[in-house]
Amino acid sequence: MDLRERLADVQRRPHAYGLTTFGEVAAFVTGVDAATEWQFLGGFRQFLADKSHLGPNLAWQVMVIRMAYPAEADEFWVTASHSESMEAISVLFSELQSFLAHRDGPGTN
Repeated sequence: MDLRERLADVQRRPHAYGLTTFGEVAAFVTGVDAATEWQFLGGFRQFLADKSHLGPNLAWQVMVIRMAYPAEADEFWVTASHSESMEAISVLFSELQSFLAHRDGPGTN
């Protein structure tokens, strides 16, 4: 199973990987980044900053929470990252797919 297939599987069934919160899924994605010698997420934070207009000074995890819940107060990301937030998890995987398609172009793995 290649990396994109693995991520699609995690997205379909995060509980099978023991992932129940946004924070756990974000940690898993960060682990994938570490396993690829920090190449997997290279440019992801800037991609999110450009798309969301939140600015490049926020961590990508915070940007994803703020994109998932744009009307919430700034402190909401702390609560959302520790709760079972399927919306934030969905936004994370959607943005990862968009980022990888943008970065790698069509048809690349």
